[in-house]
Amino acid sequence: MVEKPSRLVVKAGPNPGVVFELTKEVTLLGRDVTNDISIGDPEMSRQHARITRTPGSYVLEDLGSTNGSFVNGERLVAPRVLASGDLLGFGENVTLSFEGASPETAETVMGEAVPRGAAPTPEVMQEAVAQPTPIPVAEAEPSGEPGSKRWLFAGAGCLTILVTCVTIGYLLDYFAFEIIYDERMPWMQFLKLIGIQ
Repeated sequence: MVEKPSRLVVKAGPNPGVVFELTKEVTLLGRDVTNDISIGDPEMSRQHARITRTPGSYVLEDLGSTNGSFVNGERLVAPRVLASGDLLGFGENVTLSFEGASPETAETVMGEAVPRGAAPTPEVMQEAVAQPTPIPVAEAEPSGEPGSKRWLFAGAGCLTILVTCVTIGYLLDYFAFEIIYDERMPWMQFLKLIGIQ
């Protein structure tokens, strides 16, 4: 009997109906295009979550995302074994449906089925993390990205310098003639003495 590969189906969010086959041992999900599953939603962190294939099951783990990962409406606080039909939520906008091997299939492969939605056993977790996948460190926001505080401060600084220069120019233009060309000033008397003025 040929087993269908497990997959995720986008139910809500960008591109509803899109299917992602889970063919790798470790699948990274997030907003960044370098992830195995890239979902372009602002609620998604750059590297939001990881799905690890273990013998007979898949384990979902949140990677410290800002807006959280959810399974059937419950926020993930620890890695969790997925069951077919589970709804995975990422932030408030993205919902995916997990379609995988049924618990009966997992029982024939593993020996004992893991109850739906139960936390993985220590043995399953040891197998899941036995060969850790290095996760690239999230880089600082690109300097050109809208909302970057660095650009906000640079813009405010430039605006302050511009206003200061315009003010000094205006004041010099308004008062400089009287200061520079006042005949009572010593340099004007000197210029008259040597015959330049």
